[in-house]
Amino acid sequence: MAISALLVLVISAALGVACVAVARRVSLRVGLVDRPDGSRKFQPLPVAVCGGVGVLAAAALALAAAAAVRPDLVASLAAQPARLLALLAGAVVIAAVGLIDDLVALRARHKLLGQAAAALVLIGPGGYVIDGLSLLGVHVELGYLAIPVTLLWFLAAINAINLLDGMDGLLGTVSVIIFGSLAAMALGLGNDFSGYVALAMAGALLGFLVFNLPPASVYLGDCGSMLIGLVVAALAISSSLKGPAVALVGPTVLLVLPILDTTAAIVRRKLTGRGVAAPDRGHFHHEMQRRYANRWLVLAAAAFLGLIGAAGALVGTFLSNDLYALGAGGVVLAVLGVTGWFGLAEFRLIGSRAGATYRSVRGPKDAVESAVQLQGSAEWKEFWRKLVRLAEALEVTSLRLDVNAPAWHESFHGRWDRSDSRVGVYLAADYWRAEVPVAVQGAVVGKLSLVGSAARLAMVEQLGRMTAALPDVERILPPRPAPGGREVAAPAAAQPERLATSA
Repeated sequence: MAISALLVLVISAALGVACVAVARRVSLRVGLVDRPDGSRKFQPLPVAVCGGVGVLAAAALALAAAAAVRPDLVASLAAQPARLLALLAGAVVIAAVGLIDDLVALRARHKLLGQAAAALVLIGPGGYVIDGLSLLGVHVELGYLAIPVTLLWFLAAINAINLLDGMDGLLGTVSVIIFGSLAAMALGLGNDFSGYVALAMAGALLGFLVFNLPPASVYLGDCGSMLIGLVVAALAISSSLKGPAVALVGPTVLLVLPILDTTAAIVRRKLTGRGVAAPDRGHFHHEMQRRYANRWLVLAAAAFLGLIGAAGALVGTFLSNDLYALGAGGVVLAVLGVTGWFGLAEFRLIGSRAGATYRSVRGPKDAVESAVQLQGSAEWKEFWRKLVRLAEALEVTSLRLDVNAPAWHESFHGRWDRSDSRVGVYLAADYWRAEVPVAVQGAVVGKLSLVGSAARLAMVEQLGRMTAALPDVERILPPRPAPGGREVAAPAAAQPERLATSA
């Protein structure tokens, strides 16, 4: 078994280099590239988005090549033909969905449907179903909930992995650790099929990293990141079977960094009123890059956290004690908290919102206010205080400022309500609402939302004086990075592009 495992790893790594090289050349020729846009993508040149195709081809070919010379490998793969074929079919489906998304940018709901279709291929014909869960020695049968829970597991893993793919070498490095751990877990528990597949993916990703480590000449794209998420979710189910139940604690801890990054993104976006799919610069790699300009240090930190989770998952699996895995997850959280690497902005946002809610419930004598700078170093709070003073003077009822400027690495969210406001009062006929885009250099970087009473000052006067302060945003923002890493200063002033009001 050891010789077969080593053979799969070596062949897949070699094929990973070859397949990704070919895929990169084809990708550049047909124009399947990620272009710098000066907003979120700052690489100096277009980069091929085809890594996922190369990884899938390399892993599949490596298993076939190794099986041709190792009879024990053939026996392991042939022992579960339905799972092997379903895994291959599901991988092709998810890769196709990702490739289409890389080409034409699918809507979030369409991409989710494609992910669900790929997962159902594995759940139905492949039998990758979580019939029961094992946690701390307690086994729970899921019954009719088995398929919904399994589908949720697949979608969560796919999107958590997908969101982590935002820096050269990051997802490839983390994924090699995950697949290596899953391989050790599966082979140690006697599940050779899952172990060999995990090794094939790990080797293919090692070959991919030859081109993806900083500075990257090829990206995984959604094709690759979603492929990795799907295979990780499937192997986690088959690698962690304990009798009739699945012990998902270990695999979940392996995914601790992607899960934390996704959770923080959801919290950040929901509490600021943004769409869940709205891009921002608040992910783990963004925060780390702001702290450490050297991307290799960021990769080292991500690998360090991934290895902590891997160690806990493996020890917990082999000793049949979930506490080790849970402890490793706790250590990762502690490291992030003590170092301040990630998550502090989200904690501040939760705390600020909870405090504002508490003061509102108590029936405050003063206005209820919540303001948090999520990213960046611009002087947003001073600008926010100016807006609040204006709102108080103009007898505006409610004020919201949400700034999301990825190109500047800046994000701020402020909420203010007068003390005499009540839940549902803004729906009354004598209240008006308005949303004013905040624009800089022709780009909308946020919005100012207002609610006012028709019984107080005239709406036109309130809106006019509040929006007159918006050009100050031009002076708050630092120079904006441009494609290729240069910086361009914002112009002296820019007026809001449009004004949407509703009475």
